[in-house]
Amino acid sequence: MKKIALAVAAVVAGLSNVAVADTYMGGKLGYNALNDACHLNAPCDDDSFAASMHLGYNFNEYVAAEYGVDYLGSFKANFDKAGMNTVDGDLWAITLAPKFNLPVTDSFNLFAKAGAAYMMAGDEKDLVPTGSLGAEYKVNYNLSLRAEYQRFENMSDNVISDMDANYFGLGFNYKFGSEPVVVEEVVEEVVEVRPAARIVEHVYPAQVETVQFGLESAEVQDASRLSTTIELMNTYPQAQVEITGYSDTTGSEAYNQALTEKRAEAVAEQFKAEGIAAERMTVKGMGEANPVASNETREGREENRRVEVVVPAFQYKETVQAQ
Repeated sequence: MKKIALAVAAVVAGLSNVAVADTYMGGKLGYNALNDACHLNAPCDDDSFAASMHLGYNFNEYVAAEYGVDYLGSFKANFDKAGMNTVDGDLWAITLAPKFNLPVTDSFNLFAKAGAAYMMAGDEKDLVPTGSLGAEYKVNYNLSLRAEYQRFENMSDNVISDMDANYFGLGFNYKFGSEPVVVEEVVEEVVEVRPAARIVEHVYPAQVETVQFGLESAEVQDASRLSTTIELMNTYPQAQVEITGYSDTTGSEAYNQALTEKRAEAVAEQFKAEGIAAERMTVKGMGEANPVASNETREGREENRRVEVVVPAFQYKETVQAQ
């Protein structure tokens, strides 16, 4: 047990050398069942409560690495060996494995792991292959829920012979750091005063901005793309804005129509939060209409999941200082 605590402490201390925003930790509770642990006509207990903790690092969206300490429960097993043939005690495992993620939506992904585990049961020890299958659901930037099945294969030593462990667990991940926040730079306008001026009328050309969305999502992921348009609306009170949501062809037409309306409303809320009155906005969803790319490809569908923000051309007056 002391060795396990030291191993965990070493990994925690090493976090200073890792990008904290890509590091996470977590734990699971569950049930462990042993295979090939009851060979004799003698008392045998081959299933138990189990618990574990893990530390992980995300290299990218698809690949991570995890270090885990697993308590696989208290058991009593017997084996067909001469002399000492019974093991009675706690079963532990220290694991290290790459983790491969398959994102299904922005919030849900499947994963698989394949690596090695150092297993310990009293004086019995062995290095064995281990693998996992599981799923994770993202609650927010920091917290996600996790379900996992883990297999430990063919533990053998002096007494134990070809024993397998099957660990079913439910738990969580906690990602360190906080979600990046885009801070807009405030530029103070310097006005030069001149003694005489004249008023000139101009036409401000139409402006178009596009905001992309995730699959089946109505969450604005990059509000900074709207900053230029919001600044324009605040500078020119006569300016109007048309906010139109679109979708790809994933899902039914009715679902996509409702989703595009939600997307348009989400963008409109960004304008309202910056003081733009609702009377200056036209907000609507167009469903699957007007695709800008083919819905037959993943890239095309990503381009079609969008909200177009259009400020039509308008007239404004400018005071021009005399030369």
